[in-house]
Amino acid sequence: MPEVGLGLGLERFTLLAQGEAKCVVDIVDNDTASLTLTALPDFPVALEANRAHQLVAAWRNRAELEGQSYEVREEQREV
Repeated sequence: MPEVGLGLGLERFTLLAQGEAKCVVDIVDNDTASLTLTALPDFPVALEANRAHQLVAAWRNRAELEGQSYEVREEQREV
């Protein structure tokens, strides 16, 4: 997936379901993040970084609780 969102993310989370990427969450800085749906890559949505972390945690939690094939791939970036 190409670089998208509000800037080069410090953290990038790719959220997958059944092995297919559904969205990318980029944490841009301590306050700002973006969410980009795979189906709509030209329309990233800005959100607060803490809310983005909550979304990633919920995705992981769903995988654990429901035993479904939800996955989070995480990348750390250096600036």
